[in-house]
Amino acid sequence: MRLSALAGALGVPLSGEDREITGITLDSRQVQPGQLFVAIPGANADGTRFIPDALERGAVAVCAVRAWDGVPSLVVDDPREALARLASEFHGHPAREVRMIGITGSLGKTSTALLLETIIGAAGEKVGVIGSLGIRFEGHVVETGMTTPEAPAIHGSLRYFAAQGAGTAVMEVTSHSILLKRVDGLQYDLGLLTNIVPYEHLEFHPTPEHYVRTKTRFFGMLKPGAPLVVNDDDPTARQVSTGLDRPVIGVSLRTRETAAVHVQRVLMGVEGSTFALHVRRPLPLLDGGEVTPMTIPLALPILGRQQVANAALAATAALIAGIPAETIAFALADVEPMHRRMHILYEEGPVLLDDTVGNPESIRAVFEAIRSIPHHNLRVAYAIRGSRGVEVNERNAEALARELEPMVATLIVTASDDHASERDRVEDEERDAVLRTLEATGVPFIYEPTLERAVTRAIEGAARGDLVALLGAQGMDKGGEIARRLLPAPRV
Repeated sequence: MRLSALAGALGVPLSGEDREITGITLDSRQVQPGQLFVAIPGANADGTRFIPDALERGAVAVCAVRAWDGVPSLVVDDPREALARLASEFHGHPAREVRMIGITGSLGKTSTALLLETIIGAAGEKVGVIGSLGIRFEGHVVETGMTTPEAPAIHGSLRYFAAQGAGTAVMEVTSHSILLKRVDGLQYDLGLLTNIVPYEHLEFHPTPEHYVRTKTRFFGMLKPGAPLVVNDDDPTARQVSTGLDRPVIGVSLRTRETAAVHVQRVLMGVEGSTFALHVRRPLPLLDGGEVTPMTIPLALPILGRQQVANAALAATAALIAGIPAETIAFALADVEPMHRRMHILYEEGPVLLDDTVGNPESIRAVFEAIRSIPHHNLRVAYAIRGSRGVEVNERNAEALARELEPMVATLIVTASDDHASERDRVEDEERDAVLRTLEATGVPFIYEPTLERAVTRAIEGAARGDLVALLGAQGMDKGGEIARRLLPAPRV
């Protein structure tokens, strides 16, 4: 695309000569010859500092808050906002060519996205997913390191999906991506809100109120009249979605009268969960018409009430998208286990359960699942959440103690010093908050600084019939790998 065409899309004059642009990037380290480099003002560094590096690597133009001498430039007040518009224009506005389903919330986005991917695929439609497990399409995965990547990756992926014949794109939409304008200009045909935990990501948002307000900006990204499927059992999600000028479809496991969809007859075991999805009132179809009230018996080979809630949201969204009930039931019954989502990794000896708990609600849910699994002794290795602040870690420790207090269990706590990445490193005050809170509750525990040692101690004391739970967010990501290395290879 010509640089002059991109200037026209932004409504700004082109400073310097026109150029043929082969791509757009904001990372000078990833510049390829012929690309436009967008210099983003950052919290720690001004992107204009990296313009010389970008030019040396082959960039032929820049977009920045000021023109660069001798280099074709697009001058804008807000390069971040410009980046999203440039990426969409460069790739030919691919979001207009696929049905866009956006999922936001504090927890459950990834599981819900993967469940929707499975259901839509079972209906015979090609579907692409952009989320925390990377950019996914027909078995191929490209890791991005972000739940919602930067705008060039988003629009480039959407263009690929559309070119390959995809009818739907499913996207996880984070508060970071909203605030940093990665998703600016996108409009969704259908939205899902899994829940809102106000004190999440206080390392990024100045207050819980700011986090909640940022999340609700997602509603403005829905097309006029586009339905919003909401977890009606979450008080904050219910509150912020009340009174919206669009169809709001509540889904409830607690049979709330305000919810159009109820989840009934939930049964859980080590093999997974069964439940009935009861559509109590007509639901709008995206292509016009209505979904008539019905009851659908469903089986999910994943345990945990939280996963049942995610499956119910995904199934409700699928009905609204026009997918038949029998296809939804078939797809959910055949869904693959999800990495670190109530994942049973090992059964020949101690049962090994791996879950990415991140807040008190997910801790409560995983212990409900633990109680449904027959076992002799319980051994828990728990990884502290790094770089997420003191409050969330205090609350998590309180929830952990509350669940363990009536149980006989061995608890091993770790800061994962040997495996946590720099952005997930446990600060001293976070570690101290967890240990102090556990000590105050009187729940006995062992502290091991490294993940390797924590998992080793959990596995070493386990015997056949016991249950070992590996719990924690990013700090526990390598826990399953360590545990399986210590356990005997399963018999074939």
